[in-house]
Amino acid sequence: MKNLVLIAFALAVFTSTAQQISLNSQYMFNEIVINPGATGTKDYIPVHLNFRKQWAGFEGAPTTQTASAHAAVGNNLGFGGFLFNDVAGPSRRSGVQLNGAYNLRLSRDKKHNLGLGLGMSFTQHILDINSLETELPDDPAIARSFNHQFVPDATFGAYYSFEDKGFFGLSARNLLQSRRDLFNFDQTFSNTLVRTYYAFGGYTFTLNDKWGLKTTGLLDVIEAGVFQFDVSVLAVYNKMFWFGGSYRNLDAGVAMAGLQLGAFKFGYSYDITFSDIRSYQTGSHEIFLELQLTPSQGNGGGSRTPWLKRNRIYAPSI
Repeated sequence: MKNLVLIAFALAVFTSTAQQISLNSQYMFNEIVINPGATGTKDYIPVHLNFRKQWAGFEGAPTTQTASAHAAVGNNLGFGGFLFNDVAGPSRRSGVQLNGAYNLRLSRDKKHNLGLGLGMSFTQHILDINSLETELPDDPAIARSFNHQFVPDATFGAYYSFEDKGFFGLSARNLLQSRRDLFNFDQTFSNTLVRTYYAFGGYTFTLNDKWGLKTTGLLDVIEAGVFQFDVSVLAVYNKMFWFGGSYRNLDAGVAMAGLQLGAFKFGYSYDITFSDIRSYQTGSHEIFLELQLTPSQGNGGGSRTPWLKRNRIYAPSI
């Protein structure tokens, strides 16, 4: 039992310090979590809910919930953000990030666009001392728990998009590298949020009038010397159904499938772990649900959301 607790605590530390952003296999469907420059780049308002259960069957394994939304404001501005909650063993990391972006039109036909975005985040770290047993009675690192303070930081991103076909973005997280004493020690201990960089891009190839191929890639580099890349390929049928997979180096292979019905989008992924922990768990599960709201067009046009005005074709791109 003691070993399991130690492993769970190690997972918690890894999640909150080394990775510093929740793992997400279906990242290509919610770009603003990675890059605030993507805020407000859709011609609809996506309200996105995501749930991930990592390493199912392993005691203390991480679970993550995320809720996000963003929208274009006026001709060139975007605003949005997301709430997140990561639980790993006895540790919980919860918070909010608010994004703002300025979207530049690089061509008169509006096919080429560049979004420059800034995100401000506030994160709270909490430790459940009731789930831990220590060798040392009244260990101050446990008995005093985490400070329930909100730690601020910032994210910047540049996001280029070409119609609904291609995109590429660069972003940096934890720009302020906030230093906070997470414990109630008499002597302050600094815990620095390490700066992390992301390169994120993709392109959708049109195969014929029914089939397309959506390809994406993600590279993240942590200044502590850790890097990871992910590549994915999805076959898309009639802009309504998709299936495929991805590979995350030294970690997992992922199978994905999803469906778009009107304004609703649903996706599911299953991770097959390659690391040594594969013998102790049954894989990772992730689902998301997105509601795509189309704003009013003004001049009494009302909403174009399909169940309110059914005489319009509603087929946003996957």
